[in-house]
This record gives sequence, structure tokens and C-alpha cells, in this order.
Amino acid sequence: MAREKTADIRTVAEKAGVSISTVSRFLNSKVVSPDAEQRIRSAVRELDYTPNRIARSLKLKRTLTLGMVIPDITNTFFPGVVKGAEDAARTAGFNVFLTSSGEDAAGEWERMQTLETLRVDGCLVILAPCRAGEAERRDRLAGYRLPVVYVDRTPPVSADMVISDNLHTSAEAVGHLLRLGHTRIACLDSTLEVSSHRDRAEGYRRALREAGIALRPEFEVRVSSTMADGFTAATQLLGLDPRPSALFVTSNRLTVGAMAAIQDRRLRCPGEVSLLGYDDYEWEEAFRPRLTTVSQPSYLMGQRAAELLIARVLGHKSGPPEQIVLRSRLVVRESCGPYEERK
Repeated sequence: MAREKTADIRTVAEKAGVSISTVSRFLNSKVVSPDAEQRIRSAVRELDYTPNRIARSLKLKRTLTLGMVIPDITNTFFPGVVKGAEDAARTAGFNVFLTSSGEDAAGEWERMQTLETLRVDGCLVILAPCRAGEAERRDRLAGYRLPVVYVDRTPPVSADMVISDNLHTSAEAVGHLLRLGHTRIACLDSTLEVSSHRDRAEGYRRALREAGIALRPEFEVRVSSTMADGFTAATQLLGLDPRPSALFVTSNRLTVGAMAAIQDRRLRCPGEVSLLGYDDYEWEEAFRPRLTTVSQPSYLMGQRAAELLIARVLGHKSGPPEQIVLRSRLVVRESCGPYEERK
């Protein structure tokens, strides 16, 4: 049995009753008349036409693909960023190749090199922590040959980036606890080797300093961002005498671990200890009490980063690197309450 011939652009043009150049303009997201667009769409559906992406990329000198490197595919913050980037890319006719560095700077560089060999047009990168060789890493990133937009975490080089205002919002969050009368506020934080956590720690300290409250080293604990480490660290903090009356926790998984520690010690939240976490998810509504959190615009971060990268790739934007800082917001629920004196 003879194999059915695959439809090509000429077949689509004949079916739609338009020129090949009109079909080409439509496929390259350029303006055609509404009548021509309707007929081309109908022909594409009827013929089950799929553009030859290889031939198209050779002609355009672009593959219409973006690479994206995230640090941890299991962290529930990053899917929102990825979805925002994918939706923006799809709208512009691009696809996204996603890979994870495993929170490892060496693995991150390997993946960026792989994406370059796959001839992506540019990369979106959420940086992994760099525990050694910062100067070498800076040189590598500065010499990377593809356009890059960094997301969430500030790079050690001058580059396009889309980040959230971690310092300002963290100070605002701690200020909320101060207004409730808390003065013994602990900070359960992750690594200072990424900019977002450095800024959150500085926001915490700034709010206390501005309130005239002395910093207490024993009230600042840093651990890996896991629920198990959050549980262990929060248990340590809640065992102090006097213990903190409020916990400011700077990542989602640490927040879950801290809540488990509060429950394990049979402390009333917020009666005996208030909890304020970072990042916001629908499933957090299931906690009792419902969690007060800092909500980052994860989807918008990915969307704006992809739009900026595509503008660079297509030559629609030139000039010096652009830094886009998006506002996070404090979502007040039930896990923070007025300070109660211990009896």
C-alpha cells in the first residue's frame, strides 16, 4: 500500500486558495487578512499539516526554542515560574526545553552547554548555589554565547533578570509580626549562597534594627531547604529559653517542617507561637491554622522573563541589561496572632 503523501506548505496554499507567501507569513506569526487566516487555519486542520521545523529554523536562523534551567524540579515554587515562561513562549511561537541542575553549579553549567549544542535561541536560568569558585563561575557566565535572562536569583554578572523584591517584602513580613507585639522573632532560613535568601535575611535584620530590637544570633538558623531540616531547626528554636514567640521562615518546605515541629511540641499556633512562611499555594489552605505567607508572583516572573528573552532573540529589544523587580505581597491568614505573655 502506497504511503500517503505528507502535506507541505504548497498543499496548504492550494487548499486555502492563497499564495505560498501568504501561508508562510501566517506560519511566521505575521499579519494576514482575517479571511486568509480563517481559510489557512481550516486547511491546516483538514490536511493535518505540521510545519517542517528543521527547514524553518535553517531559513530563519533560529530554532524557535528556549532552554530553561531550574535548580530543583521537586520544589513547588518553580512550576509556577516554568508555566509562566511556557505560556509566554507558546504565545510567541516558541517551545521550551526544561532541565534541572539539582542545586549544583557544576551541573548547571553542563546543562547550559548542552542547551547551546541543541541550538536553542536563548536560556532562562534560575541559578544554583555556588559554594566554591565564584570567580570562575562569573567568567563562565559572562562568556556564555547565548542570550540569557536570569530569574528569581541575581547573577554575579551584568545581565537581564526578573526577580522579586525579597528584601522589602521580608522586612514588611517581620514588621507585621512586630505590629502584633512580637519582639522575640526567629528567622529560619536556607543558604546565603543565593541572592533571594541573602535578601530575606537582610530584610529580617533590617526590620528588627529599625524597631530598636537587638539581633540575637541564636534566633537565626540556616539549614538545607527540606521539610525534615525545617522540622529539626524549628524544634531547636522552640527549645530555647526563652523561646521565640514568632518564627519567620523563608522557604516553602521549611515552613511545612516548622509547622510540624509546632504541632509535635503541642504548642498553640498562633496562641503560643506565630508562624509566617514564604511562598503561597492552594494546598496551604488545608493547614489549620491557615498559613500567613509571603506570596511571590511566580507565574508573572516566568512570563516576563520569557517575554524579555524572546524580545532579545528577535531583535525587538537592544541596549543594556534590564532588571525587572516584581512586588510580592503579604497574605495574612490565621497563623500569626498578637503576642501573649508566657505564664
